[in-house]
Amino acid sequence: MALTVRLDQETEHCLDDLLVETGQDKSSLIRQLIRERWQQRQVAPSIADRMGGHPIAFLDTLPPGSSERSSRRRLLQQQLQGRRTERR
Repeated sequence: MALTVRLDQETEHCLDDLLVETGQDKSSLIRQLIRERWQQRQVAPSIADRMGGHPIAFLDTLPPGSSERSSRRRLLQQQLQGRRTERR
């Protein structure tokens, strides 16, 4: 696909600098920059997803709604209060 792009002087100067720095021709550099920008916009998989997901047994032991921030905060507060009570 042919594409015409009009650049202001400053942007053209930036492009010229990149061409000299990378040694690429305009078309390949622009294709690379578009791909890189597209990849940046993609949602990165979470650490859990990269490790194969959450273990099913772990998810079954969580109380309903525990993924909500307010629920996590409440559960953590209860655990900390229980530890304080045990120390006394």
